[in-house]
Amino acid sequence: MGFLINCPISTLVANPLKKWLPDQAWFSVQKLIELEGFDQFAQHLSKDAPARFEVWYNELAPESKTLPLEWRSLDSKPFQKMLVVRCLRPDRITSALLDFIKAVLPKGNEFVDCDS
Repeated sequence: MGFLINCPISTLVANPLKKWLPDQAWFSVQKLIELEGFDQFAQHLSKDAPARFEVWYNELAPESKTLPLEWRSLDSKPFQKMLVVRCLRPDRITSALLDFIKAVLPKGNEFVDCDS
C-alpha cells in the first residue's frame, strides 16, 4: 500500500528506454523490483520485451490491457497490476483504482457508479 501511495524511486540505474519511457517511470520500476514477485520486471521491461511493453505503455487505457510475458498473470492480481500502472502510467492510476474497486469490493460498482 505504501508503494502505491508514495511510488518511491531509485536513480541508481540509468534509463535504457529513454526513447519512450520517462525517467520517472524507470526510476519507479527500480524500486518496484525490490518488492517480492517483481524482481525480474526491469529485466523483462528493458531487455526481454521492450517493444511489447512499449505497445502496452502507449495504449489509451493500459490498465485494462494485458501486460506482456509472464506479467499477464497480473490480470488475476489486480492490486499488483496497479503497482505496475502506478510506475509506468501514473496518469492512469485513477482509472486503475476504479477498476480495482469494482472488481474486488462487494458491490464495488455501487461505490464507483454513484450519483454526484
